[in-house]
Amino acid sequence: MVRFFIEGGWGMYPVLVMGLMLVWAAARYAIDTEPLRLRFITAIALALVVTMVHATWTCIAAVFHYLQQTPQVPFAQTLMTGLMESTRPATLGGALLVIALVLVSIGAYRSAQRELRALRS
Repeated sequence: MVRFFIEGGWGMYPVLVMGLMLVWAAARYAIDTEPLRLRFITAIALALVVTMVHATWTCIAAVFHYLQQTPQVPFAQTLMTGLMESTRPATLGGALLVIALVLVSIGAYRSAQRELRALRS
């Protein structure tokens, strides 16, 4: 896991922070089903996606810059390794986003169940 984090570069830090904030907010929503939390969850999820894309493109740019500066390295192997490492921020962010969305789904289910019970009473 440490190697995975190091391979992703500096962009892993904002992805991790925003992803953990998103999972925390989604867990809170799953527990108390407060509808106002969905605004924050939506905003932080969008920010996480933008950060994932930005970090991935920054890593890809670093790979191309390295290949341009050092033409003596084996091109194909270096390119493939660099592109593999460039996907790390998107992989981490995507995993945290999936966890958060599962928690939001649980909260939405619980909220609907509560509303149905209120209508039946």
